Amino acid sequence: MIFFDLDNTLLDHDGAEQDAIRSFVARYRADVVPFQGKPEGVWREITDRHRARWRAGELTFEGQRRARISELFERPLTVAEADQLFAEFYAIYRQHWRLFPDVKPALVQLRELSPLAVISNGLSRQQQTKLVETGIADYFSFIMTSEQAGAAKPDPRIFQAALKFADKSADECWYIGNHPLNDAQAAQQVGMKTVWLNRRGLRENVHTRVVRSMAGFVDLVKIQH
Repeated sequence: MIFFDLDNTLLDHDGAEQDAIRSFVARYRADVVPFQGKPEGVWREITDRHRARWRAGELTFEGQRRARISELFERPLTVAEADQLFAEFYAIYRQHWRLFPDVKPALVQLRELSPLAVISNGLSRQQQTKLVETGIADYFSFIMTSEQAGAAKPDPRIFQAALKFADKSADECWYIGNHPLNDAQAAQQVGMKTVWLNRRGLRENVHTRVVRSMAGFVDLVKIQH
């Protein structure tokens, strides 16, 4: 079986989030905290910090959303205000969802070789909606989310939950994701055949297979199929 990460592997999450936060900050420019540089850089720092707290169990998924949006504004926000503002931001983000151009051609070829599935951090309904609205849900047998597994990548339990659901052993499964540690090395530690999708040509010392595109992944799977 071939497993995929979703955000920044199949869906261009960073691109969609960049467009969304620029639009959102422009709408509330007088109310957000002063910052240097581009709004997406500030938002990424805020997001990374609070998502790390969520993965560590310090915040609920909804709590990390409230913390992120609250840090963006100068005045304190109530829980209701934080929820409303994040929902507004998310609606803009959703309008910008798109796949990387190499995704559909790769899925068409790979589904001829093996069943496909997704392993993704996040809420099940949210991640399933991304697959549906970008037109690729039918390519996958199932999606395993951190909400279902009770653990978020890089925790091995989410990979083990996906393998159990698929009734597959780790060594007969591929996994590809965009993060060198949370995806590639984490899945490798479970025993899967892992690939780091390094679209941006980052320099990171990993001990897994590395490709620069989904086309490269297709070639790799075909060679070893």
